[in-house]
Amino acid sequence: MLKRHFKLPQIFFINFFLLLFGTLIIASFIVYYSIQQIEVKQFTNQLRSEIAYVRAMLDEGKSLEAAAAEMGEIMGRPLRVTLISMEGRPLFDNEADVNTMENHANRPEVMAARRRGFGTAVRYSETVKNDRIYVAKKIVWNGKPAILRLSVSLETIMFDFRMLWFRLASVFLAALVIGYLISRALQRRIDEELGKLTDYLKAIADKNYQANFSAGFSEEFTTIAILLKKLARRLEKNEKKKRKYNAKLRFISKQRNDMISAISHEFKNPVAAIMGYTETLLDDDELPKPIRRKFLERIEQNARRITQMIDRLSFMTRMESSEIKPQMSDFDFEKVVLDAVHALERKYAGREIVVEGEPVTIHADKTMMEMAVINLIDNALKYSEDEVRIILNENEFCIVDKGQGIPEKELESITKKFYRIEKNSWDNSMGLGLAIVKYILKLHRSDLVITSEVGRGTIICFSIPSVCIIKKNEGSTQSH
Repeated sequence: MLKRHFKLPQIFFINFFLLLFGTLIIASFIVYYSIQQIEVKQFTNQLRSEIAYVRAMLDEGKSLEAAAAEMGEIMGRPLRVTLISMEGRPLFDNEADVNTMENHANRPEVMAARRRGFGTAVRYSETVKNDRIYVAKKIVWNGKPAILRLSVSLETIMFDFRMLWFRLASVFLAALVIGYLISRALQRRIDEELGKLTDYLKAIADKNYQANFSAGFSEEFTTIAILLKKLARRLEKNEKKKRKYNAKLRFISKQRNDMISAISHEFKNPVAAIMGYTETLLDDDELPKPIRRKFLERIEQNARRITQMIDRLSFMTRMESSEIKPQMSDFDFEKVVLDAVHALERKYAGREIVVEGEPVTIHADKTMMEMAVINLIDNALKYSEDEVRIILNENEFCIVDKGQGIPEKELESITKKFYRIEKNSWDNSMGLGLAIVKYILKLHRSDLVITSEVGRGTIICFSIPSVCIIKKNEGSTQSH
């Protein structure tokens, strides 16, 4: 319950109070019984000597009244003197009327004195109604044996105990006040440290992992500060990992959406064409043979377009997942360029492609380089109407067109997957051409360099020396 309703310093003070109070109670009992034993032993020994002195005074002829008064003055406290017959009948008592007193034969000190000649006892007196110390001795009184008994009240012991207890209580109160002041000082310091700790935890909760927390009040708070800083660093690392993971998920999701969008858009036209031509052929059995053949050719062309798009998409996916490794070999790069030009001249009839090159033998993946060259030339022909110029030497491969150009803000994005400047054009490339080229060149440790000016054309180059080993026709080899 204390933990729920009190602060730490208050709990400390309450526990401190309970400890001191318990200590005071226990010390009181110990001191009381210690004083009692010491005082009882002291008074008993004193009464032993005093009873002999009273006996001597009686032998000198003094009366019991005079002897009792004189001994009381010597001891500094009232001394009760009682004379008892061997049968237990009180013969004299200086504090009570012997005629009203009970028979004392069964009193412990009296019985001990009758048996051994001397007896002591500490008990409650029914006659004078208080606790007393008794010492009894067997003597001869007027020629007959009798018991002489002396006793003093234990009120002195209680008085001494009360004085000592008062001193202890004073020390207790002083310790309580000091403890309270210390607890207040502790509370201020602990509240200050807990305030820092709370602010730091709030900062961590708000993901402010650079917040600072210093503690110097105690070793425990220092340990907490160190552990919290380690926790903050760990949370910060986890947060960074989480952000990267979420970014990766968003990127994958975007890629998937782009892929679905591109596939949906690019497959729509050829699929629609195939369906249209097929329905016409199925509905009209009397369609002239030349027209039927033309429709079948169109169906075959669109099916090939779909196959090419699927192949490009599959190739790109396999390349990104590192499933495709370059198969390096020596080959004439100029011949690869000329073969690509020849193939595209049939596709783009009437277009002029100028090759300014020289025989250059390189060490690379021939299939990949063929795909890269075809994609670049096809891209230049697709987005321009004038001649396309190809420059090839031992240092670089460039394609120059005089097309519409690429806006500067889109130059960095043009090589990304599914990215196209004119998204609603007739183009069926899915925006993968330059992305595939970029991946191929990356595998050969090269990259595309694109410069363009809107309305004037585009130049796309990649550096051959950074791709591979250049081998000139005369057989000499140069490493880069």
